Amino acid sequence: MTAAGYVTDVVYVPGFYPQMSPVAIRYVAALNGVIPPQTADSFRFLELGCGLGRCLTTLAAAHPRGEFVGVDLNPDHTAAVARDIAAGKLDNARIITADFGHLPDDIGVFDFIALHGVYSWVAPSVRDQILATARERLAPGGLLLVSYNAMPGWAHLQPIRGILQQYAALRTGDSAQRVRDALAYVVFMREKHAKYFEDNPRAAAYVDALVKQDPRYLVHEYMNEHWTSFYFAEVAGAFGQAGLSFVGSLPVFTNFWDLCVRPEFQELFRTTTNRLVTEAHKDFCANTAFRWDIYGKSPQMMRSPDDRLRKVDDLHYRVARSDVTLPYQANLGVVTSTVQGPLYQSLLGLLSHGRSMQLSEIIAADALRGTPSADLVRAIDAGVAMGLFDITAGPVGDVPATLPESVSIAHPFNRSILETDSLGGRSLALASALSGTGHTVGDLDAAILHELVERGRDGLSSRVATRLEASGRTLQQNGQPVADASQRSQLVEEACKAFIATSLPELVRLGIVTA
Repeated sequence: MTAAGYVTDVVYVPGFYPQMSPVAIRYVAALNGVIPPQTADSFRFLELGCGLGRCLTTLAAAHPRGEFVGVDLNPDHTAAVARDIAAGKLDNARIITADFGHLPDDIGVFDFIALHGVYSWVAPSVRDQILATARERLAPGGLLLVSYNAMPGWAHLQPIRGILQQYAALRTGDSAQRVRDALAYVVFMREKHAKYFEDNPRAAAYVDALVKQDPRYLVHEYMNEHWTSFYFAEVAGAFGQAGLSFVGSLPVFTNFWDLCVRPEFQELFRTTTNRLVTEAHKDFCANTAFRWDIYGKSPQMMRSPDDRLRKVDDLHYRVARSDVTLPYQANLGVVTSTVQGPLYQSLLGLLSHGRSMQLSEIIAADALRGTPSADLVRAIDAGVAMGLFDITAGPVGDVPATLPESVSIAHPFNRSILETDSLGGRSLALASALSGTGHTVGDLDAAILHELVERGRDGLSSRVATRLEASGRTLQQNGQPVADASQRSQLVEEACKAFIATSLPELVRLGIVTA
């Protein structure tokens, strides 16, 4: 195996990215008129460069009928993934230690291939291997998700990456120590008003975000030798040569140009019919710095709007938050959009009781009788794009009227994650087979849930406070660490009450927590 200029002396940070879920990928395909692979019975999912594997293992727990295969060249990463697979009893997951040019002959073909945090960070030869894998290992009708650093958003930030890498090369120690030294140097330059930072105030502000990052993240983001940012057309051209067609992108709102660009640019998009050109225009109007793009191999196009009801009616829709009211506003970075009107009021009334519904159920509902199905589908899609509605893999029930005193964690993977990662300083994702994805909870909430499951409600806040003290994790209020013991205890008690009142009912709905 060869790392080809990729950093291997420091492990990456664990993380879950909901964009990787087959639910999200399938929905975007359907939104763009492409029939996605079916997932009700069985499917195969390959993650290239899976790192510590938290996407792979969380999705495997959420999709027991799917088969999940992860590949990474760092044996420290794959050993950690193997431990999570064993602890979580994930018989449907497999981890392979290899580079992309030496995959096992028996690996087969896949309905989904995903790679996050890989394409922009590897050598050209490795990108060629990725394209070869896409050509050979993606099944006809399959979907591939790739993320990458994008232009023109990175144009004003690339000099920061350059100076970090150049200065780190002069330092000693492992990559984490060298990136700490390099970041201190960049902060010094910013504080001493280097002309670059004076002329680029957004870059100066960006340094503040870097200071707050885990050094392991900074190593893998900035220290790889072949780090590159791409224009959309470059990536689309490369995958096009591999026989793949652009399908759509995530987040969902990026598929709606009127949610991505200001009104004065919108006429440009009304007169442009070439999707590849539209995407390039959109990146300039939005100054896009990162993309999640979906490509399909020999994609099957829907012949009519009714095909979506026939081919992809297994997806369910629900209100994203219980406190939503109209008019509903969403600021998506460039424009602020508003949802209001009788149609959305009817949809909220139908879905806000908590139960998720299929498109066919929504269209057939008495409350929406007489509304053309095409109008309903457009309204739901716009609502999903703006965060008003959420998508799940299957039916999610009502919010429970009362919560049981004693609760448990259904899946061994979720139990193992709570056991190892509570109060670890990072959020963690718990898998739900009902939603088909992971649901993120803070590390303090994870500790509260773990104590609640293990020993019940009596003395809950006291036990959590004791664990918090032993862990050395600090609590903050108004951005400042809380040193006073009594104040810390009060904050923990408030956190426990808030978790039981708001977070626990949702985890019960999703089947993550059971009576």
